[in-house]
Amino acid sequence: METLDVDSNLASLSKSSSTSILDDLSSGDEIESPHPTSQKEKFEVMFSLAVCAANHYNTHVHKTPCYNREYSGWAALLSILNGNAQRCKNSLHMRIETFFQFCQLLVEDYGLKPMPHVTIEEQVATFLMLVGPRMGNRQCQEAMQRSGFTISKSFHRVLKACTLMSMDWIIPFTNNSVTHEYIRSNDRHYPHFKDCIGAIDGTHIKAALPTELQPRFIGRKQIPTQNILAVCDFDMCFTYVLPGWEGSAHDTRIFYDTIKNPAKKFPMPPPDKYYLVDAGYPNIKGFLAPYKGQKYHLPDFRRAATYTNTYNNEYEMFNHRHSSLRTTIERTFGCWKNRFYMIKDIPVNLRWEDQVALVPATMAIHNFIRKVDKLDEDFLEYDRDPNYLPEDAYSDRNNDNIEGDSIGVNDVGMDSVRDNICTSIAFSRIGVNIY
Repeated sequence: METLDVDSNLASLSKSSSTSILDDLSSGDEIESPHPTSQKEKFEVMFSLAVCAANHYNTHVHKTPCYNREYSGWAALLSILNGNAQRCKNSLHMRIETFFQFCQLLVEDYGLKPMPHVTIEEQVATFLMLVGPRMGNRQCQEAMQRSGFTISKSFHRVLKACTLMSMDWIIPFTNNSVTHEYIRSNDRHYPHFKDCIGAIDGTHIKAALPTELQPRFIGRKQIPTQNILAVCDFDMCFTYVLPGWEGSAHDTRIFYDTIKNPAKKFPMPPPDKYYLVDAGYPNIKGFLAPYKGQKYHLPDFRRAATYTNTYNNEYEMFNHRHSSLRTTIERTFGCWKNRFYMIKDIPVNLRWEDQVALVPATMAIHNFIRKVDKLDEDFLEYDRDPNYLPEDAYSDRNNDNIEGDSIGVNDVGMDSVRDNICTSIAFSRIGVNIY
């Protein structure tokens, strides 16, 4: 590394500002105010000029690199990939084998290309670090030894590729003409819910917006939020998502706008099949809601079980089974948010368009991991315990869906379907199968 030669650089960098003082020093003439009046003051001025010149040289002529670790970029990533397997999981939120499969998919199917001096793998790793637990741009700069510009560019390139990926990976994967194995293998759900193909719910995530745009995004959570409608199947994969609604928008309004607008491309259930919805939605053809006026959410039943193991009526029994099965969407939301922490804490400088795109992009990665990695630790935790719920499953749920909030008229045919299931569950308690 070059060193600063003050004697050779001082004259060129500060010649114009120091000429008069140098002349005064050489001539010995008195210096009138406001110039220095003593040799000590002259020395102090000269010393200050030298310091300024040195700073200018080091800052603008001979720059000291901000990131000067021996390894950066690809080498920094290799230190993660070649280390303990848990280190890769902690940093990239997926196993090493899954990471390389993911990179290959983005290149072959969604047009991700390397940048000068930045590999595909480094771009993808940068994106995964940013959307994961509590790592901002500056922390990522330090981890990868890259400039903020390179970090930001990598993030947006991968975000674009993952947004394209979501069009192919957030779709119904299973054959909806047959009952899902998750239901068939549980006698609490089968045969009563044999025609159920998934669950629907909304969720709110924080929105970072200019002050003038915030009011219409503020709902019952009292902060600006983005309202998201999503559908999942019983593999805990998202099969549909509609992001970007204002936090003040009512769930039922979003629901009707989605299913009635062909442009939204909602995957309507086949004839005689249905999705599970909660009490905030109407009980209409293709969408099975619980009975109103009865306990519904699992925490309510768990609290009641402390005092009694009986139900007050058959409607509570139906609601309990319905809620137990529909928690698949709560579990899916929880797994998604816990893997991609940026969803919970959107950076204040992220553009609104990117905040919206981030939702399907990360959901597509969620689905990809679920499909290609049967050993993923996060999903295994849910698979081992079908009743497992994240701690904040209900604290972060959509507050719009409270008793009596649904708008619209129930469908008589769907009311009959619900009553038949209710009767089937009641008879199964005494060992009678009516199917």
